[in-house]
Amino acid sequence: MNTLLALWIGLFAPDAGISPDAGIAADAAVAKPAPTGPPPVASMECAPNPAKMGEVVVCSLTVVHRTDVSITVTAPEEVVARPPTPATPHLQSLLKSVREFELRPRSMRKLHVQGLVVVWTEATGGEGRVSIPGQKIPIKSVIGDAPEPNFLTFETPGEDVDGFWSRHGPLPYRITNWPLIIGLLVLLGASVGVGIGYLVKRYLDAHRKEPAPWVDPRPAHVIAFEALEKLMGESLPSQGLVKEYYFRLSEIVRGYLERRFGINGLEMTSDEIRAWLHAETFTAEIRLSIDDFLGETDLVKFADFSPDDSATETVTRLARGLITLTMNEVKEDPQEGAA
Repeated sequence: MNTLLALWIGLFAPDAGISPDAGIAADAAVAKPAPTGPPPVASMECAPNPAKMGEVVVCSLTVVHRTDVSITVTAPEEVVARPPTPATPHLQSLLKSVREFELRPRSMRKLHVQGLVVVWTEATGGEGRVSIPGQKIPIKSVIGDAPEPNFLTFETPGEDVDGFWSRHGPLPYRITNWPLIIGLLVLLGASVGVGIGYLVKRYLDAHRKEPAPWVDPRPAHVIAFEALEKLMGESLPSQGLVKEYYFRLSEIVRGYLERRFGINGLEMTSDEIRAWLHAETFTAEIRLSIDDFLGETDLVKFADFSPDDSATETVTRLARGLITLTMNEVKEDPQEGAA
């Protein structure tokens, strides 16, 4: 009789939980023995899920237990319990008890359903507890199903135009055209940047120095001997290019004199070079060597003279000899010349 009465009664306690079913000792100070049988199986479903803010959410807790077991459900204070329903027969000589309770979301935060505990008591006095896993139910806005949930503005006042104007007053006379202002500011910034870049470029161009022409740092005679070997390796006379050979040989020697003594040898005439030779205190051998070379090359360059192979070899030896003579600046002693 006590077992059947316990199955019909299941009340939610307001504070520390729900009062035990009828037939269960209310003396909390007495220690309860451990249960001997398997615990009941509990499951919970809540609807609607998701729910709107302020909408009532009904959670249904279903407990399947043995016929010799009574159940009690404890819940936190924010849960509103509905009247319990009698247990109904279930498979394999079991009973199914259903407890329903209500919650109401008060904000847009998820609704947490937690803190539910099923207390089951056997006919022998053994007692156990089963904690129900919590659930989180999303909350939707109350205007989620509205036909026009967007913000109402002076440009889009919605369907109730008259009501909107009466609440917010007339349209202000001045309207700030922010897109135009932002565009003008961007254009002004770009113009200032281009102007600054142009001024910086002009300043850099004005102070840029052209790189000096490259000057071969090697001694003049090394450069001349290298050019002479290259010219001889081309074998121009054997190809009938004797006049070109003489022109290039003359440029090698004149370029050597220019680098060696600092004169404008490539632009000076042969007479100007001879005058320079006699103005300097070179030895007679050097003057004679340079004068002979100038005479041989001018004869072919300007007199349309065609030398033979021996003459070509002679002028080449003259070029090599005068470079060798003047590698080290050798000048006459003025006292010896006077004597």
